Parts: sequence; C-alpha cells; structure tokens
Amino acid sequence: MPIERLAAGQAFHRAVQSAFLSGLAGGSGSKERHWRLVAGGRGRVDLAVEVDGREQMLVIIEIKGTDWDTIPAARIMRNLRRHLRQLQAYLGTSIEEMEAGEWPGGIVGALLYPARPASAATQQAIEDAAGEQAIMVTWYAEADWRK
Repeated sequence: MPIERLAAGQAFHRAVQSAFLSGLAGGSGSKERHWRLVAGGRGRVDLAVEVDGREQMLVIIEIKGTDWDTIPAARIMRNLRRHLRQLQAYLGTSIEEMEAGEWPGGIVGALLYPARPASAATQQAIEDAAGEQAIMVTWYAEADWRK
C-alpha cells in the first residue's frame, strides 16, 4: 500500500475525530480510546461517545478511509466483512458491560466512510450487510457536523 494512501487515511481520521468531538453536545467522547477485546488482547476504538440522558448510551464509531469506487467489485464484500468484524470485536466488550448493568440506553456501532460509492447497488449492499449486524453506516460527506 503506498505511503500516500496511508497518510491520507490518517489525515481523514484526524479530521473526522476533530470535527465530531468539537461539535459534540449531550455527551462526552474520546478518540483513539484503548479497548479490551472479549477474545483477549487490546484494541483502539476510533471514536467512543457516551451519550448522556435518562439512560446512558455508548456509541462506537469506526472510521474508515475507504474509497469504495477504487475497490474491485469482487473485493468489496471481503473488505466490508473485515470492517464489520473489527467493529464487532469492540462491541463484544460493550455488550458484556451492558449485560452487567452499564449502558442502560444500549450500545450502537457505526462505520463511517468518506462518501457513498457511485454505484447505488454497491451502497445498498454495504448498508444491507451492515444492517444485518445492526451496524449503522454513515457517509462523512453528508454529515452536518463535519465543518
């Protein structure tokens, strides 16, 4: 993978984290939060947001710099499944915490990508596969908190 692509992905991560956390109301958030994984080991969540209110809720957002239009069609679902597995690993720990009484408002997982793919069929496939696992998909280019 070219270094330019990695640098662009890191810059996207930082821009999203900064934009999201600067506009956060009704909760608290942290970026690059260390996370214990149910299967053992540790990970690092891109954004973890604790939503205040009557019942506290946890939102875990995994930021991906993926440009779906540059990925061959045969590899799209493989890449998406990898993203979903990574987010599910983080959610597994949170589910244990929820079952122990934390997060009474629930837990939400979301994948955030720069923009929708040009192909409506690809977009639908991505959203359907994520939806089957109760994962939200968000497109940064359409988020009103990005400025």
